[in-house]
Amino acid sequence: MPPAGRKLTCWTALAAGYLLAQLALTAWAGTRAPWVSYAFNIASPLLALAACCRWAYVSAAGAVRTGWALFAVAMLFWSTGMTLSAWQDLSGQVGSDTTYFSDFAYFMYGAPLLLAMSSVTHEHPPRTLQWLDAVQVLLAAYLAYTAIFSVSPFDQRSIAPIPASLLVLTYNVENLALACCASLRLLAHRRDGGQGRFYLLLTVFLWCYAGCAATYNYLTLHGVTQAWSEVLPSLPFLLLVLLAMLPARIPAAQSGTESPQTQPPPQKLTLLIDNFSPIFFTAALLGLGFAVMRTHFYLAAASLFVALLVHALRSATLQSRYMQSELALRAAHDKLEKLSLTDGLTGIANRRCFDQTLQLEWQRAARNHEPLALLIIDIDFFKSLNDSFGHPYGDACLVQVAAALHSALPRASDLAARFGGEEFAAILPATDGDGALAVAHKMQEAIAAAAIVHAPSRGGLVTASIGLALNGAGRTPEQLLAAADQALYRAKQNGRNRVED
Repeated sequence: MPPAGRKLTCWTALAAGYLLAQLALTAWAGTRAPWVSYAFNIASPLLALAACCRWAYVSAAGAVRTGWALFAVAMLFWSTGMTLSAWQDLSGQVGSDTTYFSDFAYFMYGAPLLLAMSSVTHEHPPRTLQWLDAVQVLLAAYLAYTAIFSVSPFDQRSIAPIPASLLVLTYNVENLALACCASLRLLAHRRDGGQGRFYLLLTVFLWCYAGCAATYNYLTLHGVTQAWSEVLPSLPFLLLVLLAMLPARIPAAQSGTESPQTQPPPQKLTLLIDNFSPIFFTAALLGLGFAVMRTHFYLAAASLFVALLVHALRSATLQSRYMQSELALRAAHDKLEKLSLTDGLTGIANRRCFDQTLQLEWQRAARNHEPLALLIIDIDFFKSLNDSFGHPYGDACLVQVAAALHSALPRASDLAARFGGEEFAAILPATDGDGALAVAHKMQEAIAAAAIVHAPSRGGLVTASIGLALNGAGRTPEQLLAAADQALYRAKQNGRNRVED
């Protein structure tokens, strides 16, 4: 048998032994049977609490760890409620017509689970949203308790006895609602690694708990005594411990420890559920507030105000995050676009930017009947410079030449670009032949002023040849570029370090 199978068999045997021991000891204890039953029913949620704490400890920081931590808090509430119930029943010191602390603990057991199921799961939500969601859940639990028991929690006033059938129905509806919410979450996150496992275990536990609680409450309500019913309160918690102790059958990259960069994007259903849950709680708060308004006016008014305030703050926080994301996305897009249009070595425009600008300026010149000049600049004997001084020196030469060409441009609307290799180009909008010739000579002067050392056999300093072309005679951008290239070829043929048109 594989190790996983042996582990499953071992934990299943321990759970079965726990239940059999509870049945046997309860039957053997006689008049002490309630003590034994309460001991087992307190121990089982404590074991579940330990299992949840273990998963919260081993999970990566984020939504999965928060979910397991809230699951552990729910187990703590349930254990506290069972402990208080045991003390009240076994000591006989508390009147049955008082609203007990144990009632509140039982009822609050669902609040952490609701909070875990109402939070955004694909990313760890900011603290502000977590606190706002917590306020909504706690206030909803407080109002629901008040609406059901007709008295605020911890209020020691005597109240009219609540029909047992109504109380059982209330808890059954609460358990069913929790199970349905967990199932909905599982439907949206079943493929999300650690989150999927969390919601799977939560869903199985809640459905088992709803079934066992409904059966136990029915038997108790109708006075039916069955020996096996004593294990019903322990069964869902033992099932949770059993499932939590099994190894996760998911890849490590999907176990909830992956970085945000490797997480898959959330699906539409996930986003819909994540964003709808807090709105549901706001609506529930408003409904509960109206429900208790007749008997607890000030509490209801305060609850309505808090519900609207929390919803407004949550909406403002989400809107602020959305705007920040939009601004960051726009800045990143602008930066990326700038990088895509910039030559990585020289820092001036690249060939892509040159082609786009040439098309735009040619269309503008044709529309406004304005001249357009194009210069192509080539560094003389650049190959021999690389051979003599090495490629790092050649790269430094390209950087200095690019800076010299850019400094020679008279207007901000002019563009200097690296055309390819040791070739550069310049687009001069609304510039005639004389103006373009003046700019070309100014470029040569700027390169000479840079005093970039070349081999002595090549004149000692770096120079450049320039070809000039204008957009006359109905030339297309491609023809204009070809004309400038031919002019550059003539400049090289006629001795270099010169301008030809």
